[in-house]
Amino acid sequence: MAIAFIGLIVLLPETPKPAAPTSITAPFKALTYPGLLLVSITALLYNYGFFTLLAYTPFPLDMGTYEIGFIFFGWGLLLALSSVWIAPKLQRAFGTVPMMALALALFAADLAIMALFADHKPVLVVGTVIAGLFLGVNNTLITEAVMVSAPVERSTASAAYSFVRFAGGAAAPFLAGKLGEHRMALPFWVGAACTAAAVAVLLSGRKLLAGVDNHDPAPHSVEEAQAITLGDD
Repeated sequence: MAIAFIGLIVLLPETPKPAAPTSITAPFKALTYPGLLLVSITALLYNYGFFTLLAYTPFPLDMGTYEIGFIFFGWGLLLALSSVWIAPKLQRAFGTVPMMALALALFAADLAIMALFADHKPVLVVGTVIAGLFLGVNNTLITEAVMVSAPVERSTASAAYSFVRFAGGAAAPFLAGKLGEHRMALPFWVGAACTAAAVAVLLSGRKLLAGVDNHDPAPHSVEEAQAITLGDD
């Protein structure tokens, strides 16, 4: 974290001050745009599955600190690779919304398999690491979709989206722990169901995002790349 802090201070360029201050109500008003609201609800649902994986999986794994650390290092490595290299190629080949839907569907299936074999640690290990591929693709594409889904400033769109989606991220660790007290596999089942619901929401309103792929994802300007990266995690 200290290295990250120094890197931000030294390497991240100064952003220009906005010409006019942004109202605190602007993110809430931005949610009146159907496309942004659709993506935000999709993210709320899949974030429940996402944070169930992050917060709950170490309990059924029941391993030491280093073992769990290496498992999630593998998860993070695949997430980074798929975010930076795989997602843009899939986006250009097949489109943003179809690849978001596919990535989320595969993540839901991954969670369901982990639920079926919740007492088999090798399955949990592989399922956790592989999830990085699906989440990396989706994180990149859904963040780009957010940035062009409403005619508002990128910072406003990001604030609105994050406000909604992190409700799922905040609820998942607590609820997963409570559900896990009753049955080890139950949190994974609920996470899979929420992620599958995210796919259903996304596909039901895909017409609202028809213009997303008119935004050429490559090459990005420096400012656009910063907005997309900082707009997500």
